[in-house]
Amino acid sequence: MVFSVAAVFALAHAVDDAILLPGAGVPLFQHGIALAIALVTTLAAVARFESMRPGLRAATAFTFGVLATLNGGRHAHHIVSEGVTANDVTGVLALGAGVVLIALAAWIPFRHRGERTASPFKRWAIRAGVVAVSPLVALFVHMPVGMAIIEVHSLHRAVGSPPSAAYEPVHLTTSDGLELDAWYHPSRTGAAVLMMSGGSGDIRGTLSHARMLVRHGYGVLLFSGRGTGDSGGTPNSYGWGREKDAAAALDYLATREDVQPGRVGALGLSTGADMAIDIAARRTDVNAVVADGTAAIGYEDLKEYTSSPVTRLNGWLMFKTIEAIQGTSGPDVSLADQIARMRAPSLLIAAGEVEKTWGDLYDHAGGERSHLWHLPHASHTAALRQYPREYERRVVEFFDVHLGGRGAVTRAR
Repeated sequence: MVFSVAAVFALAHAVDDAILLPGAGVPLFQHGIALAIALVTTLAAVARFESMRPGLRAATAFTFGVLATLNGGRHAHHIVSEGVTANDVTGVLALGAGVVLIALAAWIPFRHRGERTASPFKRWAIRAGVVAVSPLVALFVHMPVGMAIIEVHSLHRAVGSPPSAAYEPVHLTTSDGLELDAWYHPSRTGAAVLMMSGGSGDIRGTLSHARMLVRHGYGVLLFSGRGTGDSGGTPNSYGWGREKDAAAALDYLATREDVQPGRVGALGLSTGADMAIDIAARRTDVNAVVADGTAAIGYEDLKEYTSSPVTRLNGWLMFKTIEAIQGTSGPDVSLADQIARMRAPSLLIAAGEVEKTWGDLYDHAGGERSHLWHLPHASHTAALRQYPREYERRVVEFFDVHLGGRGAVTRAR
């Protein structure tokens, strides 16, 4: 009874996520595969739970509990920081159900201890097997599936008004019909930069970097990617589909009289850095790219990055789970292929040793058009805050050289 009730509460949130939560422009049953998996596994587990052996019941309750806790866990923080939405209600119920299921999983072995007549050797052998297998299940099932749930479970945050009257509200329409909110600050030099925030970030994610460029006369276009802020669509922390968002933004910049052809750049943070590289490979109207904190957008990148079968298998299952949840396929090209294909020069900014490994991969692929700036003691995408003068100098000089920013200011004077 406890398992059935808790599992149904967890399922209710899955239904909410699949049908009620998706933003405007998302087909009703785009998440149908994920919903079908949730329904079938939950109903099958409820039907068979009582007939399972205690060990399997505990494992089933624990698995459902972990996934329900991850799926509902972010809602508690969202309620505290942003307020309550209808989706938060089912999310918190799922979180409570997950905690109950984990507790049930711990109680079941205790409840059934000593019921069987197995020898002490067999009992200890079973316990040793459980200890050995549990980390593998956590590594290859709970972790990748749980991470996939988190990566596509970005919650709405109020965006508010533009930072000043100098920023014009703009509405972009993507090729697949999504409406995106954007802000544009006009250019004083004829050059403009498309700002691309991190995977779960919205239009505010690059505000500090935008202000830096505005001080030097650049126009800046900031937008909330699909599923974030007030934009339609489904979120994805790896940026899937955001190449359409960036294309709509570039099309808008092409209509601006204050922006001269051949003088458009892109600056991205984290997943936005990945997508800046990706869109520059797809379009010829991106003339310079600053990629701060780039890593991976899909499994093809992971294959380029490592030959470890453990890491590859874990990543493969995570990306396949994301595909099932979102009802869409992941990228079929790697960022290394994209940076090798693009003609625009790039400045790759890597914080710490892990990012440097990714940066080395892409710097090598980019060849002479690429330059890697490594900051060993910086935090992810925090270099502007931690090294403000050096960051501003390097980034602005890079855009000045390749977009003609400073020269245009001089001529205007």
